[in-house]
Order: sequence, then structure tokens, then C-alpha cells
Amino acid sequence: MKRSAMLAAAVATGLFASPTVVAEESWDGEVGHWFVTPFVGYGWLDSERLLENGVQWGAGIGKHLSEQWSAQISGYTGDYDNDGKRPDWNWPASFDGSLSGVTVDLMRVFARDSRFSPYLLGGVGYQSSNYEGLERDSNVTASLGLGAMWEVMRSADGSRSLQLRPEVRSRWDMQTGNTLNDVVAQVGLALGWGPPRPAPAAPEPPPPPPAPAPAKCVDSDGDGVCDEADKCPGTPAGAKVDKVGCPLEQTLKLLFDFDSAELRPESITELERLVTFMGDVSFATALIEGHTDSVGTEAYNLALSDRRAKSVFDYLTSRGVDPARLSSVGHGELKPIADNATAEGRQLNRRVMLIRTDTGM
Repeated sequence: MKRSAMLAAAVATGLFASPTVVAEESWDGEVGHWFVTPFVGYGWLDSERLLENGVQWGAGIGKHLSEQWSAQISGYTGDYDNDGKRPDWNWPASFDGSLSGVTVDLMRVFARDSRFSPYLLGGVGYQSSNYEGLERDSNVTASLGLGAMWEVMRSADGSRSLQLRPEVRSRWDMQTGNTLNDVVAQVGLALGWGPPRPAPAAPEPPPPPPAPAPAKCVDSDGDGVCDEADKCPGTPAGAKVDKVGCPLEQTLKLLFDFDSAELRPESITELERLVTFMGDVSFATALIEGHTDSVGTEAYNLALSDRRAKSVFDYLTSRGVDPARLSSVGHGELKPIADNATAEGRQLNRRVMLIRTDTGM
């Protein structure tokens, strides 16, 4: 009985100890798997049984519940000879006997991810003692023990395994008024099965190579539009242009005599440039603004500037520009760009401007 008490104390201490830390893995080859374990063992029976030590055999089925825990249910039986100590009151029976039972065990497993995984177990069960010449006696049992899962082989996909299971346990038979203790050493072959290892994820395709940098084009006037697409080459530096390189606002080089709205012959070149521009840039629409110097009354100058803008409008439409794409307005002397106190300034203020009314896109 002394050796059984020492074994029980050692197993109980280990069973409730803190778990051993193991490396995390994305897939464990045993967790979630079932197993069946036929086994054979040898029992050292309590001396009060009046039976010789002997062989027992059986089988169990169970499941690996987690990284640390497994559970199983096992059935066992064994036939034993009388040890020669027969009670006088039962003579002449042979007093040979058998022990059969079932036990449910919880197993605390260590180092699950290695090929050799020790475990501690605790279990409860039910056992029948059957002696020749006596009525069968059945009682609750409790077990504590230790063992190991020693992997022998595993299939390539991890779905099947074979383990050698050495184990020793101390089992208490809780008979009425008396508890008997047997120690059993056994070895089994555990056949495991379960989900296979997940197929490895397909590697992510490599990122596409970076797009080659566009070849730099020639932009002679520096307006951001390549020469081959530029419909208005020679744009002044800093001018805002549309997608084809044409200005969104420009002052026309038109000459008018004092107090006159008639276009001078020298202006025809500039006007024909506008006709070409409106033909090339088919999406362009524009406002024609007329301006004057400050000589004369404000009302008179407003009417004069309106006539100057209208004369440009009339010329462009006479050359085929759609009137729906143009409009005209006069601002008189209200928006000077130079000093009206000088002849040169007044000449600059007598001007016509083309203001784009489309976005240029």
C-alpha cells in the first residue's frame, strides 16, 4: 500500500501543475483526432484479494481535445489464480477469480508537438470482482497514473497515426468497508485518425513590375503640352492653357482708330488666327470683351466698347465660326490695364480680349 500512496501523490501533483509552454503552430497533428487503443498489461493486485498477480487486456477509445488535454474510455478484464490463501468458510471452492471493468480517464498531455509526449491521467470507473464460488461484487473505482504517447508513424497528410502507449496506473476498488488498491502496468498501440493537414496556401503572386516612366516629350513653349499635341505653339510663359495648349484668356492684337469700332486691315492676320483656333479647338467657347480708354463720357465709351466687341463677333461668324460658341460684351473704360494719362497707355486700353468660357478639358 505504501508504494501506491507515493505514486498517487506524485501523479496528483503533476496533474494539476501549470501547463508546459510549447511553441505555437498553425496546425496540430493530433488535436481533434480520435484514437482506439488495444492494450495488454500486468497487474500487481492488493494482497487482500487472495489472487496472484497476472495479465490483463482490453481496449479504449478517445479523443485529443486540445493542446494539453485528451480523454478516453477503456474496458479491461483479467483472469487470476488463487494465491493459495483460501478462506476456511468457502472451502472447497478453488477461489480463482477475474476482474473486469470500465474507466473514463482525463489525460494531461505535455509536449504535444514532439514525438514523445508524456501525460498524467486521472479517472473514475466501475469494476466487477468475480470469484468462483462467490457472488459477483461490483464497485466504483478511481485511478491515477502516468504514461506517454510515443509516435511510431504518421501519414503524409497527417490524418492517420500510430503511437506506442506505455502506461502505469494505481487503481482503487472502493468496496464497502474496505478499499483495495491494484497497480497496473500496460502497453498499447493507439491508432489515430482525423482531419488531414490543410493544404498550404498558394503563394501570393509577385507584384507587377512598375510601369516604365513615360518618355519625356518635347515642349518647346513650356506650357505642359507636348509639341505634337499643341495646337497653339508659342504660348506666352505662365499663360493658363487647355489640354491642347491653347490659352484660356488672351488679349487680341487688334487696332482701332480713335472713336471708331471699325477693324483696320492690319488686324486681319490676328482675326484669321482666331478663326483657325476656333476651328482647331472644336470644344472651345468664348466671350469677346471690348474696352476703351477714358476719353469721353462713360456711357459713350461703354457703347463704343460694345461695338468693338461686336465687330470681332461679326467677323468670326462671317468666317464660319458657330455663333452659338461666341458671345460679346463691352466694358467701356471700367477695366483699364494701363495709365490713361499717356497716349501709349490709352492705346493699350483700347483693346479687345478673348475669354474662354469652356473649362479647356
